[in-house]
This record gives sequence, C-alpha cells and structure tokens, in this order.
Amino acid sequence: MLHVASRLRRLLTLLSCAALLIISSASAAPSHVNRLIERLENGEDFRVRVQAALELGKTKSSQARRPLETGLDDGNAAVRAACAAALKVLGDADALPALERHKKDPSPAVRSQIKSSIAALKAATSVSKDKPKILLKLGRMRDAKGVRSGLLGEVEQTSRKKFEELPGIRVMDAEPDAASGRLPVVMVTGQVRKFKTSRQGNNVVYSASIEYMVHRMPEQAIAGTVSGSASTTASRAESKDRRRSAELKRAVLSAAVESAVRRSPDALAAAAR
Repeated sequence: MLHVASRLRRLLTLLSCAALLIISSASAAPSHVNRLIERLENGEDFRVRVQAALELGKTKSSQARRPLETGLDDGNAAVRAACAAALKVLGDADALPALERHKKDPSPAVRSQIKSSIAALKAATSVSKDKPKILLKLGRMRDAKGVRSGLLGEVEQTSRKKFEELPGIRVMDAEPDAASGRLPVVMVTGQVRKFKTSRQGNNVVYSASIEYMVHRMPEQAIAGTVSGSASTTASRAESKDRRRSAELKRAVLSAAVESAVRRSPDALAAAAR
C-alpha cells in the first residue's frame, strides 16, 4: 500500500512539473481538442487518460473545462490528479466550484493537487479591477468572407467583454485620463480568420477562428499575436432552422473569442513592458 502511495506521489510530482512547463501560444485545432476529450473519457489505459488531461490543459480551449471537471471523478487517482493539474494550467476560474466539491478526494496526493489548483485559480482572479495594470485600446475587427456586419459587431462586443474580464486590464473608452496616465497602454486589433459551415456525414459543422494582434504603443508595432478556435455540430434539422442556425453561429464565434482572449495575458504583458 505504501509502495502504491509512493508511486502516486512521484507521478503527481511529474504532473506538477509538466504543468509548470506548459506554454502554448498557438491555436488548438477543434479536431485535436475533440480527440483529446475522447481519449480522456474513453481511454482504457489510465496513462492515456493522464496524457490526454495534461494536453487538454495546454490547449486553453473553452471546450476543455467540463471534460476535465468530469475527470475529477475518474476511478484512477493519477487521472484525477492530472485533471486537477490541467484545470490549473487551463486557468479558467469557472472550474473552482468543481474543484471545491472534490477537496475531500480519498487520495492525499489528489487532494494536494486540488488544493494547489484552487489556490492558483483564486490568486489569478484576485487582482482588483479598481487597480488596473494595463490600459487596453481595442481596435476594430476585420472580417473574413461570410461574416455579416451584424455578427462582426457582436464579435467586437464579445471581445470587449472578455478583455474586460481579464485581471489587471481596463478597456479604454477614450484616450487615457490624467489619473491613469502612468499606466502602460496596449492596443489590440483583430480579425475573423475563418468562419465556415461544412458537412460531416448527416450533420453540419460550424467553425470559427479568431486572431488578435497585440501592439506596443504609441508606435503600434506588433508585439505578438494570439488566436483561438471553436466549432460545434448541428443536425440537419437545426441547420435548416434559421433561428437555431443563427444561435449556433453566434455561439461558435463567441467561443472562439473566449479561447483567443484567454491566451492573451502573456502577450499583453510583453507589449506593456
């Protein structure tokens, strides 16, 4: 029994090290995320599920949180620890309730990782919005073929909302006032790189990709780019329902925005230096 506990502690240490080394700036393709979710949910070998969980954490995808939360109930303690570590890397504070519910996991090693993940997520969200560190000037979004002006306007609104939710960021409505004159200013412009509808068997797939360019100010030099993707599947009946189809298109664009914005803090900090 002690030997098993020792092996689990060593594995947890490796998982923690892997989590600390994860840095991902490229967009995770929706098909890749779906494959990882499939492996986490259905992999017969626990090591496959462990690896899938850690890789899901890397993706920073909005689709990853719920499968990782479900993985906290996996029958294998190493998988549960990996899911907790991945939620820490994912950085989505919405995972806190699920982690809190699992604080009494029967495995001491898993409880330790859950405690670490909760502390990290709480610390990341504790920055006061009354004391921003960076002022963000949000430029207009450029559209890809097939994006109506109305949808593009919604993308701009969603972008503003998601950037405003980032700790330490204040989105500017106008030029900075005297009270905020000492804060660094960063500009973000963006484009909808992909927005398409495709067939997959009897279903229809809506997919979108968003890219933001982060500019140093005042010279407006590009300091970095971040991107995010999302996709959703609809039945043929849903795709023929204009109202339902429009809802799904808006949802996939919003998810792509969220995925990209979640990747942006490092780029914003670099541009503010």
